[in-house]
Amino acid sequence: MDVVTNVLFLLSHGIPGLVVAGVTMILILLGLIRKEDGLVIFAAFLFIPFAYTMGSWEGLRLFVRLMPLFLLASAFAISRNEPLLAWVLPIPPAAYLIYILFNIIASDL
Repeated sequence: MDVVTNVLFLLSHGIPGLVVAGVTMILILLGLIRKEDGLVIFAAFLFIPFAYTMGSWEGLRLFVRLMPLFLLASAFAISRNEPLLAWVLPIPPAAYLIYILFNIIASDL
């Protein structure tokens, strides 16, 4: 279990975190624009390192742990042809990814 925790931590900080967050943002946007639920599902799996390392099971950070579910719900809305839900649900994860990108860049990598 320590190996999994270390990999998740490494994928969410520094240059790998910058790359993973950027790819996740691109996949979210491409999945929404092209209406492909597979891209959004893959983005949800790439969001897991950030949700695990920066979230908690109590308090306000519980919301961070549940953000991959927003992306999965958006993929479900894409598959059911509900464009409003498909575009509204990924707003909190996308905003959090932008926050993470700014934090990583501001910390001088």
